[in-house]
Order: sequence, then structure tokens, then C-alpha cells
Amino acid sequence: MLKKLLTVILGLCLLLYPFAVYLGLNYVSPFWLALGLLALLLSRLVMLRGILNKMPWLLPATILGGLAIVTSLFTDSDIGFKLYPLMVNFAMLAVFAYSYLKPPTVIETFARLQDPNLPEHAVNYTRKVTLVWCGFFIINASISLYTALYSSFKVWTIYNGFIAYILIGSLCAVEFVVRLFVQRKHANNSEVISTNPSIATTQKEY
Repeated sequence: MLKKLLTVILGLCLLLYPFAVYLGLNYVSPFWLALGLLALLLSRLVMLRGILNKMPWLLPATILGGLAIVTSLFTDSDIGFKLYPLMVNFAMLAVFAYSYLKPPTVIETFARLQDPNLPEHAVNYTRKVTLVWCGFFIINASISLYTALYSSFKVWTIYNGFIAYILIGSLCAVEFVVRLFVQRKHANNSEVISTNPSIATTQKEY
């Protein structure tokens, strides 16, 4: 129970990373803040080491994000802190893109946790969703980089600590609605497909 509680607390702290940086720099130097954030990253990695295979992006995101924070540690500046969200997005993009090129995709892996016998049309759908997420990570990383280099600290904090999460939630919601539509459409057509195999080939794109 204590381990789960600590894991949740660490997760929330890192989820609120932009605000932690924004507020933290008002009280401590970049050097000490970097040490604290690195300790949080390492602690989370240790506590979640048993499920790294279920969260393949966690290790690369921790490494790349840690490198960004190390930059602030050695330069005693805030630039590394600002680049952390960019590095996390890059890690997510790399993992999702690699899984698309070397199936199964991350999305398919998650889907098979609920349905081990995932039908072919569903596998094709998960590949499309994977591409959508890759596109999102590219766009989000680009905006994050812009806010890090050309915007005020306040704008960087608001985008990376609030707006980006709203966009992620919105994309998840839209995907959920689309998924229900696709599932319902396939369910309505399944009986027709079973009696007329020639139609099945036209459904694979869905």
C-alpha cells in the first residue's frame, strides 16, 4: 500500500512538472531543483521497474528527460528544465514509431490486454491510431520547443503543464468515440460478412 501511495505521489509530482519548475525556481537555484527532480525520476523508475515491459516509453523518457535536467544541473540555468517536455515527447514518438515499423504497435499491445484474440480489422485500426499519436507527438514537441526557446516562462508553464494535457485528453476522447463508431459499424456488418465473404476484404481498412 505504501509503495503504491508513493508511486502515485511521484507520478503527480512529475505530472505537475512545469508548475514544480516554475514555482521551485522562486525558492531554490536551478542546481538544487535539478537534483530534486532527478531524484524523483530515478525513484519513479525504481518503483515501476516491474512494469517497464507494459510501459515501453518510460525508460527512454526517463533517460532523455533526465539528460535535459542534467543540462540545468551543470549550467545552473533553466534551459534544461524547459527542454524536458520536448525530450519526453521525442521518447514517446520514438517508441510509438518503432512499434509501428516493428509490430505489434503499442496501441495493439494495450488492446490485446482486453481482447487477446484481436481481429484483423481491429489490428489495422490500432495501427492508424498509432500514426495519429505519432503525429500528435510531433506537433506537441514542436510547440513545446517553441515555448521553451521563444516564449516567457509563464507561457511555457501554461502550455506544457495544462494545455498539452487538455489536448491529450481531447485526443483520447475523440479516439474513444471513433472506436465505438468503428466497433458498432463492424458489429452491424459482421452477419453480412459471414454470409458473403467477398465483402470481408472491403472491411479490412476499417
